[in-house]
Amino acid sequence: MKAKSTPHTKHRELDVSELKAVCDPASLPYETTSELETLSEMIGQDRASRAIQFGLGMKSFGYNLYVAGTPGTGKKTLIRTVVEEIAKKQPTPKDVFYVYDFERPERPRSIMVPPGVGCQFRAAMEGFIEELKEEVPNAFKSEDFESRRNEIMQTFQRTRGDLLEKVQAEARTKGLAVKAAGPQLVAVPVVDGKEVSSEEYESLSPDDKEAIKTNQEEVSETIQEVYRTVRSMQDETQDNLKELDKKVALIATGYYLAKLRKEFDEHEEILEYLDEMRRDVIGNISDFLESEEEGAVDSAAEGGTPLKRYKVNVIVDNSKQKGAPVITETHPTYRNLIGYAEREARMGTLFTDFTLIRAGSILTANHGYLILDLVDLLAAPLAWDALKRVLQDGEVKIQDPDEQSGGVGTLGLRPEPVSIDLKVVVLGSSELYGLLYEHDEDFQKLFKIKAEFGTVMKKNDNHLLQYARFVKTLCDKEGLKHFDRGAVAALVEHSSRMVSDKKRLTLRFSDVADLVRESNYWADQRGREVVGREDLTKAIDEKTFRSNLYEQLIQEMIDEGTILIDCGGKAVGQINGLSVYQIGDYSFGKPTRLTAQVGVGDKGVINIEREAHMSGRVHDKGVLILSGYLHGKYGRNQPLSLFASICFEQSYSGVDGDSASSTELYAILSSLVEIPLKQFIAVTGSINQKGVIQPIGGANEKIEGFFDTCKVNGLSGDQGAIIPHQNVQNLMLKDEIIQAVREGTFHIYPIETVDEGMEILTDLEAGKLREDGTYPEGTVHDLVQRRLDEMAEIVLRRGGAFEEDEAEEEPEEEEAN
Repeated sequence: MKAKSTPHTKHRELDVSELKAVCDPASLPYETTSELETLSEMIGQDRASRAIQFGLGMKSFGYNLYVAGTPGTGKKTLIRTVVEEIAKKQPTPKDVFYVYDFERPERPRSIMVPPGVGCQFRAAMEGFIEELKEEVPNAFKSEDFESRRNEIMQTFQRTRGDLLEKVQAEARTKGLAVKAAGPQLVAVPVVDGKEVSSEEYESLSPDDKEAIKTNQEEVSETIQEVYRTVRSMQDETQDNLKELDKKVALIATGYYLAKLRKEFDEHEEILEYLDEMRRDVIGNISDFLESEEEGAVDSAAEGGTPLKRYKVNVIVDNSKQKGAPVITETHPTYRNLIGYAEREARMGTLFTDFTLIRAGSILTANHGYLILDLVDLLAAPLAWDALKRVLQDGEVKIQDPDEQSGGVGTLGLRPEPVSIDLKVVVLGSSELYGLLYEHDEDFQKLFKIKAEFGTVMKKNDNHLLQYARFVKTLCDKEGLKHFDRGAVAALVEHSSRMVSDKKRLTLRFSDVADLVRESNYWADQRGREVVGREDLTKAIDEKTFRSNLYEQLIQEMIDEGTILIDCGGKAVGQINGLSVYQIGDYSFGKPTRLTAQVGVGDKGVINIEREAHMSGRVHDKGVLILSGYLHGKYGRNQPLSLFASICFEQSYSGVDGDSASSTELYAILSSLVEIPLKQFIAVTGSINQKGVIQPIGGANEKIEGFFDTCKVNGLSGDQGAIIPHQNVQNLMLKDEIIQAVREGTFHIYPIETVDEGMEILTDLEAGKLREDGTYPEGTVHDLVQRRLDEMAEIVLRRGGAFEEDEAEEEPEEEEAN
């Protein structure tokens, strides 16, 4: 049965007023943005702002912030502004410094003092060392010291001489003399003051020899007794000398130590350190004497000269800080976060000591705020786990990264941990937040506040004024030309186009700021005092030109016939779909030929892209929904005996999205009943299983892409596009399309159902289901139903479905075998 060519009711076309939300410059209450006040608050982020204020105000454990949102929405600017405002009202945190631990040299001691005291104490200690290096040697060179030292030595020498003389006297009374034999004293026989030779001794009588031997033994006992006395006297003399050194050292250092104690008498930890240092100085006073000697030997164990252990290493200096610190760590590696100890090369060997310890950003931000980018944080090995450990433990341990990963560290130091109390703000995407919340238990406990930044805001008078104030603030800050109200109106319109919504504006202010800067450039090139509408339009056009090379190449291939697109006539089973291409930050639309072939079978709708593994899951879902529509519409009384293949022709890079599901359906229905479709009308829109048209993305780009293709050979007057009616609010079309619609040379049809689209494409009535379960004769649905019934009859004449026939034949073959 042939379709009836009865004209249907004309479908609604969009009026020019529906194609774009125009901002009237006359409605703006200023001539240029120079008249406005600067902007101090963030625009359109009330939800995020309240979450941030709450998170920063909570002092309980785990209330750190995760700030989520699209790049360019001002996350970092807002969080920095809010945090700095809060931080400047808070007290300035303490300084942190490390000193030598005299009992455990491998574990430097950390001390926290009020801001400014750290540098003050470091300077005082440096002065103390320099003064002692001068005063101690002078004290040990003084006449009084030399006199007292000589007195001690002379007393020892005199007493030792008296003892030796006593031995000599005793020896003489026994006919002996005492002389040195190497390190020992021995008694030898003498006659008339001369030592008896060996020959003379041998000539003596046995009685004389025995007498000499007895006398020698007695003198030797006296010598040993003197030895013991002298050794005791030596020890006593050494003790006296040490005591003298100690007294002199106390005299030399006492004044300066007392001066230090007085200067820092309010700081208990410093006083404790000074007491320990005093004992070490007194016990190692020789270090100050050796420090003057040329070629003094370095102490490898202490990483330098012995006096270096008295230095003070200030790792956090808050002397110039006003309020709590706000640190943005742009390179959050493990070392930059936690801290590290530098190493010095000496004679081919690396050394370190407590003076080479350096603080990371966590310590620098202690008792303040630390802002981090999550992507950078996760990209740095060990950094994320180290940050969580610090927040859980409430302290920073400056350790070698190898120790954190279970390896053997080479640092050689175990600095005393420093307690921390800070608020961490992490910037990241909503997707990363979801992944961490689900897979990282620590994340849930440590980042309890989520501040979500939106990308759009409603368009109202207040927000329009804030937009203009944003331009004013940027122009003043960067020395740019101000915008007249025509330029502001154009900026507002473009902002709505950026989010494809007449009633909303973009919150991606980084992109808006770039457009303001580029408009300033073109105004400057034209010698204008203020930026006008044409300058902003020029900036938009130039940015598009810089990015649309690929778009131009595709259009040239369409114009040359390499890519097959018809913008006129009619064809069966063929239709122009609309696709959106995304190249970096630039998107554009182009028509794509979509074809369908139909035959008798039972495999249903075959998606060629899916079979070739070139379609995404959303597109596959759209095809399955399409199949559901066909079964629900035409398979109520019997199974569909249909084989239909659909294909995006000349598509080689994959297809995704369901916005072509209505287009695919039109092509299948056309192929089924051989009704030609208008090639001069392109289609976009997804469907549900009831045949209701659903909204899609990229409506502006899709319409403009088909318009550009049509205008190459001149607009015929009947060309246009079919879009979902819900997408009317997304239209912010270019002026040339609006002009074409005004002149009646291009048409845009908003539809709600598949039936409407089919009627526009075929000039035939779709047909409504009657109470008897049939469609009006000659309508599209009637023709489709009749054709599907014929195909079912063909299958029945074959004896059943194709797959069932094959399934029945296989067992027979097995039995025959």
